[in-house]
Amino acid sequence: MKLLRQRLLKSLALLASCFAGLLFSGCSHLYYADPNPTTPFAFPGQNAPAPETRVASLDHAVPSGTPASAPSATGPGAPSDILSVSDSIAVSFSDIPPPGILPVTQRIANDGKITLPFNVKVVAAGKTTSQLQDDIRVAYVPTIFVQMTVSVTSEERVFYVEGEVKLASRQVYKGDMTVLRAITSAGGFTDFAQRKKIQLRRANGEKHTINWYKASQDPTLDLKVFPNDLITVLRRIW
Repeated sequence: MKLLRQRLLKSLALLASCFAGLLFSGCSHLYYADPNPTTPFAFPGQNAPAPETRVASLDHAVPSGTPASAPSATGPGAPSDILSVSDSIAVSFSDIPPPGILPVTQRIANDGKITLPFNVKVVAAGKTTSQLQDDIRVAYVPTIFVQMTVSVTSEERVFYVEGEVKLASRQVYKGDMTVLRAITSAGGFTDFAQRKKIQLRRANGEKHTINWYKASQDPTLDLKVFPNDLITVLRRIW
């Protein structure tokens, strides 16, 4: 009987040990095993903390105030259409009471202005003919006339190349012209050209000397040509 009791106690102890092992193993699996290693865990009786929230990077976001691409510089109002000092323009007036105003033809002065009847001065340089028409009308209406229609036309703009070039002539100015390009458009130098002292005389009287050799290497020395400029290539003396 005593032996039977000892065996029964050992069996109960063994069963208790197995049950405890199974319980511990189940709890471990229930509270600590996590298929997602980044997910926080909680001990029994605790609330699991909220998972971490990651915010997407905004490094490449475009600010709401970013303007669209800059408009192109081509089209109406390009350099070849803009009036400049010494340009000759004709201004006519209509839709005004008799005796009216006679048409005016004059060159734009060095200060960029033109002087019209009633001593009206308007800035003309740097504008297109249509812009100048609007400005002239504003200068007269309603200060002097109740209404007026203005028309502005520009004479053909030219520059001149003379001296030791193959095709000395008057050339039509189309904008973006330089001394070296002007000489090329005139056929280039003759065999007797003095390339070190090319003369450029502006319509306003300014004078410049260009060295072809230096200007060929440094574009900043290749001066721009404007309407009514005169380029003279001298003849070398040796």
